Amino acid sequence: MKRIFFKILALLPYCFVFLASLAFSTDPDLGWHLKYGEYFFQHGSVLRDNTFSVMMPQFHWANVSWGTDLLTYAVYHSGGFGGLTILGSIVVTATFFFFSKAATLSVWDEAFLFPLLLYLEKPLNVVSFRGQQISLLFLGILIYLMRLSEKKPKLLYFTIPLFLLWVNLHGEFFLGLALFAIWIGLTVLQKYFFIYQRNFEKIFPDIKFLGSIFILSFLVTIINPFGIGMHLDPIGHLGSPILKDVAEYLSFPMLSQPWWNQVTVATLLALSLLFFYFQGKLQSKLPFLGGAIVLYMLSFEVRRYAWPAYYLIFPFLQPLSQIFRPDSKKFTTIVSTVLLLGLLTITFVGNYPYSKFLHYSWSSYCPQNNIGCSAKSAEFLKQHHLTNHLFSLYGWGGWLIWNYPEIKPTIDGRMHIWVDDKGYSAFADYYGYEQNMKDIDKSNYDVVYMSPDKPIYDHMKDLVKMGKWKIIYQDNFSGIFVRN
Repeated sequence: MKRIFFKILALLPYCFVFLASLAFSTDPDLGWHLKYGEYFFQHGSVLRDNTFSVMMPQFHWANVSWGTDLLTYAVYHSGGFGGLTILGSIVVTATFFFFSKAATLSVWDEAFLFPLLLYLEKPLNVVSFRGQQISLLFLGILIYLMRLSEKKPKLLYFTIPLFLLWVNLHGEFFLGLALFAIWIGLTVLQKYFFIYQRNFEKIFPDIKFLGSIFILSFLVTIINPFGIGMHLDPIGHLGSPILKDVAEYLSFPMLSQPWWNQVTVATLLALSLLFFYFQGKLQSKLPFLGGAIVLYMLSFEVRRYAWPAYYLIFPFLQPLSQIFRPDSKKFTTIVSTVLLLGLLTITFVGNYPYSKFLHYSWSSYCPQNNIGCSAKSAEFLKQHHLTNHLFSLYGWGGWLIWNYPEIKPTIDGRMHIWVDDKGYSAFADYYGYEQNMKDIDKSNYDVVYMSPDKPIYDHMKDLVKMGKWKIIYQDNFSGIFVRN
């Protein structure tokens, strides 16, 4: 009976994570992900051409999430939005599992740290399943294999099929390779200076083994439908000036809540590292700590890096949970049980009724989504045949692609770093008009379909007053302007 109790207790943290991660699918890119998956199942091949949007129609793009698109469509086709919600929670729960096991966290540690990590990861998980969650899961598996290899080095061979699968599911495999390389480098340095006492002959077999594992892991990433195109895409993100206008690649605003989260986590990490230092354990943690700190520092400049950084850092916060851990083992079990049951109760009640996830549909998508799309406005465009020479909002691209194939959007979420051989960027061109840095009245566009919170919207109202354009549809989320 006691054994069964502890098995159930060990499951409670993950039940909590699963319930807390249930969310509506509100990813603005969901529509075009579904279209890519649908195309594959209908034609038996990977779509390589830009057939969905007006701008850059001849551009060939290496779809770094092509495998995830297949999975997304298959789950949506069979289980709808509810299936995507459940899939997202399963992926998040599995990610917590591998990171926790890599850090050998106790149930007490999980009960104390899991709520903090869930809070930090909420901006990503709140949109339900997306490809980045798959990458974070694979990152957790990678860290787990690296940890196990300390006692059984040959387990690192599993990183080779891991990266083969990773590259065919999501483009952040490149981040995994970078973190893997940092871990290998720091592992070699740690052994060279602290274990082998600077004896190169002793460290050489480790260099040879780890180097060969990394090379093979890198080489298998070329096995994908787009070849090295999968590598060129993430490389293209590095230092791209276009990304300064994409929110996901900007820093958190100074003194905002996410910014304070960053500062708080940095403070907690510093306190934990001091604890490890005085215990004499800091040196043994350097190989795993190096990549976590590098990524965390980068996250102050690019918010997208914050989500993997939090996962990498949270195992190092274990000393914080130990501070509050009761001295008695029996009392620790009691408090852990009460805490976890309390968290489960709050989460269960907070998400009730669960039927809302199953009844969620595209008609619910716009009200739930922060991009503020409007189904009535799209129907108006379609019914009045206002689909030619259309200038539409970037964030509405995916939604239009899936729901209104008759309305070809100007641009969509795939295209933020597309640059052709002549240096033309669709996003830079589009963004100039959206931000009213270029005058839409001097363009070839005859219809503007835009959100009221964009600078171009106020300019359109001025053009209406001047009699150059007229507004033929308006609601709380969108307006449709046509040239006179």
